[in-house]
Amino acid sequence: MDPANYKDLVNSRGYKYHYYAVPAKGDNLTLVFVHGFPNTSRAWRLVAPFFEEKGYGVIVPDMLAYGGSDKPTDYNEYQFSLLNKDIVDLLDAEGVKQAVAVGHDWGAGIVSRLPNFFPDRFVGYAFLNVPWQAPNPDFNMEELNELTKALAGYEVYGYWYFFSEEGADKILEDHIESLMCALFPKVPHAFLARGELKESLLSDLKRPLGDFLNEEEQRYFVDTFRKGGFAAPLCYYKIMVNNARGADDATAFSTAIPDSQLLPPVSSPLFFGAALKDSVCIAAVGKAAMAKLADHNVTIKDFDGGHWLLEYPETAEAIRTELHAWLETVVSPTVKTSAV
Repeated sequence: MDPANYKDLVNSRGYKYHYYAVPAKGDNLTLVFVHGFPNTSRAWRLVAPFFEEKGYGVIVPDMLAYGGSDKPTDYNEYQFSLLNKDIVDLLDAEGVKQAVAVGHDWGAGIVSRLPNFFPDRFVGYAFLNVPWQAPNPDFNMEELNELTKALAGYEVYGYWYFFSEEGADKILEDHIESLMCALFPKVPHAFLARGELKESLLSDLKRPLGDFLNEEEQRYFVDTFRKGGFAAPLCYYKIMVNNARGADDATAFSTAIPDSQLLPPVSSPLFFGAALKDSVCIAAVGKAAMAKLADHNVTIKDFDGGHWLLEYPETAEAIRTELHAWLETVVSPTVKTSAV
């Protein structure tokens, strides 16, 4: 990704967003790539340039809390409706009327709300690892972990409690090498039980790193998060553990949002990339979520990898191939038909 294509925008909320943008050629679609934790726009470096070369427009932001974007530490600033508006502000700045949104990890959660709040601005939605998520005003963290324990045999999101503790950001920063080992291991392992990740960091437990995390990527990760810290990125977890997203989700049920927008528009194709070796975002659970969209045009593809599909060349290549096929054979024809 050419550094010359990065820009800064102070948006309608007054926050600065740092983002990568290349305009579409001709009548090609524009794709918005939304990353998760703990990443920046760099997470899409093996995917976005492929589509740029094909003539697609691409917009790849450092999401709020990350990289060159602003880093507020009030978790209420991370409501999905607000983050959605931030993305639409980027579209407006680039003169893009409609786009296809592609999200990974927390980015998939953000993309899930775009059809609720801005259905007219997007013509397709793709979710990697994390599936489409319905609005849930009654979300409860304890209930979620009880459910995942019943389904998977362990509390899939037990580590969220540590991420929401006062001072957790400091622990992550002080033990950043051990954090890399925990998040990006060569051999997948679980750190999901409550307290386990915190204990491993405080004891500076080291494990071999995944092959994709070469010296350059290690240096980028350490430099990025030592500079920006983890206080803001952890807000994505704090808002959930504190059950503070319910009111925002409830707006999707208000008179301001028609019932027809509680689900993505039937006219908008959906894509779900299931990672078969992801111990956090379990493929079977994701497929069950997508099955609720039985009346929609849903494409599901399996990928032989874990949570970091974007980082490994072989799985990134598979994602490029499958997303491109979906865009060419499903999304583009749908857009052309609706325009007639």
